[in-house]
Amino acid sequence: MRALAAIDLLGRRACELGVYLIDLAALAGLLLARLPRLRPVIREVLVRQVLFTGVQALPFTCFLALLSALVVVVQAQVQVTGLANPDLLGQALVLILVREFGPLIVAMVVIARSGGAIATELAAMTAEREIQTLAWSGIPPVEYLVVPRLAGVCLSLIGLTLLFVATALGAGFVLSVLLVPGAPDLSRFIDALGRNLGPIDGAVLLAKTLVPGLLIAGIACREGLGCRARATEVPRAATRAVVRSIAAVFVWDAAVTAVAFVAA
Repeated sequence: MRALAAIDLLGRRACELGVYLIDLAALAGLLLARLPRLRPVIREVLVRQVLFTGVQALPFTCFLALLSALVVVVQAQVQVTGLANPDLLGQALVLILVREFGPLIVAMVVIARSGGAIATELAAMTAEREIQTLAWSGIPPVEYLVVPRLAGVCLSLIGLTLLFVATALGAGFVLSVLLVPGAPDLSRFIDALGRNLGPIDGAVLLAKTLVPGLLIAGIACREGLGCRARATEVPRAATRAVVRSIAAVFVWDAAVTAVAFVAA
């Protein structure tokens, strides 16, 4: 009996996960369908979302990039100096910052700042029946609330990740020159990066920003709109959005890393 109960529970969880993934895919499909012809009012929501998720997160993202440069790049430079092989520095930077550290850290920042906020906002609107009010007013709630948030989070995540990588690399070079004796000059530093950057790194960076952006915004919208019409459900929806977004981003990150490793 216990075995049957365990199988039944596993089957129900698998079905729930399948339905959840279908919902996220439907939201992504809606974005692709509506994005080419956004109405002016939806463009305004998109701009506000980019301002909140991307622009207002610039100082904190740059701060984390500086700390990452201090922790990762300088330590890599010390090891490279000891091995007398400056090309290993460029390899370490590409592997740690471009492929792994940068996209993951920025995704966590976006989840903490925007994922929970989106879920809280939509859950509160659901609890207060504002979603129904929009529908009664002739405004498609999903198109008005979900599409600009999906697009805004994706654009912001891509932009913040590029900024993070550029800031960390620049700060890493400056810190290595200041703190590490015998550090390579700018031309050797750029040359080492150039020899270790390839098309696959651009593909990995895009995969680890575009899809996580869809996952973060999609999960936040799904949890917010799926909230029951009770005020006590609002914080629970926000918590579920944050936890599930973190899990989804880590799973996707690991999958992309595995595929890139096999492809290389």
